[in-house]
Amino acid sequence: MATVLPAQAAFNAKLNRSRPTQKERKLIRQQQQQTSLADADTVAEQDIVEAAVERSDAVPQKGGLDWLPLTDQSPHTCPAVFTPDAAYCFIASGAAVRIYSVRTTELLSTLSIPPSSSPDTDNGVLSRSTITAVLLSPSIPRQLVVTSTDGRVRVWDYVEGKLLRTLEMGAPVLHAAANDKLPDQLFVALAAPEEAGEGAPTANSVVGKGKARAALSASTGRSQVQLAGVYVVSLRAARSATAGTATTSSAAASAPSSPSTPVPPARRVRLAVPRQVRALALSPSGAVLASLTPTHVHLCQTAQLNKGFVKSVDAPIDGERFTTVAFHPTENIFATGNEKGQIRVWYNVLPRPAPTEGGDAQMDWAEADVGAEPSSSVLHWHARAVSSLAFTPNGAYLLSGGREAVLVLWQLHSGHQEYVPRLGAEIETLTVLEANASEGGEQQVAVRLRDGSTVFVGSQRLKIVKTIAGLKSDLSIARSSSAPIAASRTDLPVPLAIDPATSALVLPSGHPSSLQFYSPSSDAQLLELEISPSNRVASANGTVEPTRVERVAFSKPGSAGGKDEYWMATVDSWSREAYASVRQLKFWRKREGQPGFVLSTRIDRPHEAPITSIAFSPSSASPLLLTTSTDGRIKVWGPSSASEGAWQCRASLSYRSSAPVASAWSHDGSLFAVAHTKRTVTLWSVANAGQLVHAFPATAIGRPKSICFADKEGTQILCAGSSGAVCWDLLTLEETFSTSIEFAALVPKPQSSVLIGIEDVAPSSSGAEQPSALLYVSHPSSPLSTSPRKSKTRPLPHPVRQALWLPSLVAGDDDVSLAVTSADTTNSVALVGNAARSSSAAGAGVASRLPIATEGTTRLFDEIFGETDLSASKREARAAASEARPTPAGDKKQVRGGILGTADGEGTPAHTLPPIRMLWREVFHDAFAVRRSASDASPPSQAATAAPDRPAKQAEHDEALQPEWHVGDTETVRRIFAARLGV
Repeated sequence: MATVLPAQAAFNAKLNRSRPTQKERKLIRQQQQQTSLADADTVAEQDIVEAAVERSDAVPQKGGLDWLPLTDQSPHTCPAVFTPDAAYCFIASGAAVRIYSVRTTELLSTLSIPPSSSPDTDNGVLSRSTITAVLLSPSIPRQLVVTSTDGRVRVWDYVEGKLLRTLEMGAPVLHAAANDKLPDQLFVALAAPEEAGEGAPTANSVVGKGKARAALSASTGRSQVQLAGVYVVSLRAARSATAGTATTSSAAASAPSSPSTPVPPARRVRLAVPRQVRALALSPSGAVLASLTPTHVHLCQTAQLNKGFVKSVDAPIDGERFTTVAFHPTENIFATGNEKGQIRVWYNVLPRPAPTEGGDAQMDWAEADVGAEPSSSVLHWHARAVSSLAFTPNGAYLLSGGREAVLVLWQLHSGHQEYVPRLGAEIETLTVLEANASEGGEQQVAVRLRDGSTVFVGSQRLKIVKTIAGLKSDLSIARSSSAPIAASRTDLPVPLAIDPATSALVLPSGHPSSLQFYSPSSDAQLLELEISPSNRVASANGTVEPTRVERVAFSKPGSAGGKDEYWMATVDSWSREAYASVRQLKFWRKREGQPGFVLSTRIDRPHEAPITSIAFSPSSASPLLLTTSTDGRIKVWGPSSASEGAWQCRASLSYRSSAPVASAWSHDGSLFAVAHTKRTVTLWSVANAGQLVHAFPATAIGRPKSICFADKEGTQILCAGSSGAVCWDLLTLEETFSTSIEFAALVPKPQSSVLIGIEDVAPSSSGAEQPSALLYVSHPSSPLSTSPRKSKTRPLPHPVRQALWLPSLVAGDDDVSLAVTSADTTNSVALVGNAARSSSAAGAGVASRLPIATEGTTRLFDEIFGETDLSASKREARAAASEARPTPAGDKKQVRGGILGTADGEGTPAHTLPPIRMLWREVFHDAFAVRRSASDASPPSQAATAAPDRPAKQAEHDEALQPEWHVGDTETVRRIFAARLGV
């Protein structure tokens, strides 16, 4: 039994009344780090439960904004996982597992880890963990096991999209492996404490997001060294955590019984001390577990886990460092890849069946292998590190992939090689699918690429047959020395815009010379456009400096002639030391009915220096493009009257040799404002080829950074600089207010007076943890001009460099829906607020979601058992019909929430309908409710006047038995109930 720390005991004593203070949490962590290695391996279930309760109490503060990173810089080390029938594919992306149909490649559902605040801080900043492994449950195939850097293992029912339980590991899970031959066993590599090698992680240690990020990067072997211990855990929860027995502590008994509440596993045994683990792999039979380190392959027999890793294979050559491992499906051989591009196939290493005294055979290290040197053969084609290996199911071929973006097929018995080149990005993982009759009986290979996409390669034609591409990551953000594309400069802007026709987010694609149109609501890439042709593969001795897209802007629809036609402007450049820079301004035309954009005009050297801003005027009749540059020129571009589709410079302006750094158009397009480096803001009129209206001094705000027209009517100009912000009224041309808040970005909410400003927070001198940025929301009722510091603020986890307003399904003054780029070394793009919430499952236990507003999209459950609702067009028609006719006051379908689901139950599968007796009671009740409501408002009925000799009460009773039907009811249902009632 582990010793309860004094600070932990004090905390447990007052658990029911308050959370520990920052000083108490610091003392707890210090005492935990001083525990011995033996205590870490003999942690009691009670301590694990108490740690789970402590961590589950770390809820985000009220007002925290959801933060969803889009551009994932970490390598995609989780291979694609498929259901046993190869009908559905599971792909990990950041904090979510996306479920796709293999046949149609459509997104069906999403299993997402909800954001949470860091347990080490109380600043309310929401952060997301990263998924490190996705596996089918070894016990139940319809369940999915997901591990992540928050130190938890989640078990999902992926058919229902339901979270079943959450197991607490106590440290980030870097790798995981499972096999259906070993039910209820999961092998994991848990990150050791930051003091690597000084002790294993305790079950109740708290790992912050900084350590989780370091652990994740270390799992790829491309950054700092992070040690990890190998454990075998049970996928069942401990009884003391679920049954509430007498041995359960008071803290555990008070823990909620929600599937999202972390509980300890039923069993947890350590197999190896912390070391640098690069991969975990199980043989197809489940008899051998391999733990790969840079210089060794450690082997363990799963039938003798108490012995641990008893055999190791060393790298035969000094300096050889392993990167990946794969087992042969039928023979006792395995293959490893190294950083030099070599593949080594190992023989005489794995255990062979050896007879026992009873005559039965069991897996054991053969006596003939004792003292024998392992033998191996070398296959070499790759010039860079081998990232993934996979054997075909029949064992005849070995597949390999690496940094060259080439899939290599090795025929083992002959050494013959075949290639699938130009896959688009570096290969991260390989998964071989069994031959499927629906795919023509062709075996396929699912290749996960570094840009986040997954391509399927047919084994017969050796060509890409389909692609699953959500959001592709920009490869230029890679910091690895082996990256073929040179890393982007942090001082360059990130092209970020909104496509006005599809509301898609436009940002860099997998290559910096391309743009992608991404729909956050459906997690689908709508279009990928290559702005400038570029070389994407470099030699082994160098990297490629690509052409980079710097800026992008869109005109208002209808500005190109047709109703749905508009323009897109892009700026791309190429620069390298000792070479002259190349810069181009391009105009792209989008016509109605065309799938993409067509290049209309290319202007070489539009400016003599880098371009600082581009913006289209809001006019749809005669669009103009405004560009500014550090060469001091302000240029206005417009369509040429001589040639259709061509653009030319209409005006070239300047102001006192002051370089412009930012620009913005007024709401009506008649004016534009420009901020200059000499702390001046100029206001120009479009009339008379650009006429200077006024110049505003901005000496108090330092160097200007951004400018916008504020207020709903656009009657104010707000400029933010390095020392504050200032606002002027266009009607009086006078300053209305100024503030010392250093806004990094300003975003006016469209068609609203709400203004959003983001301030980067400097690190605290006291060392206290705080948000990296603060988001200010200014309301018309309490404008920023009167009390900027009292405006509503929201904490953000990263400093922000750019911000863009995104269309959201939720509209309100308090709502925030942004796409931002972080001001760090990666220039990553993230969604903030409602945009992030609508793009992922927000809330533990609510795992599956249907993509929003996509015709023909279904959930995984619907695709297996049939649709549970009408199509979108039918639903709209039903809604229109129900609004057209009056709704009776006694209509039980409205009161009871519609037990039939639709007006008549048409198109609803039988397994989703309630019992017949409930269906009969509802329809029977509705028929009489409609009649009674109509009779209350109608004059005496014909039945009462036609039979005056009958009592009035009897006539009313007979009249009540005559049902009337809704207009939308089907004729079949009407005939059934008419026959039943005898009418």
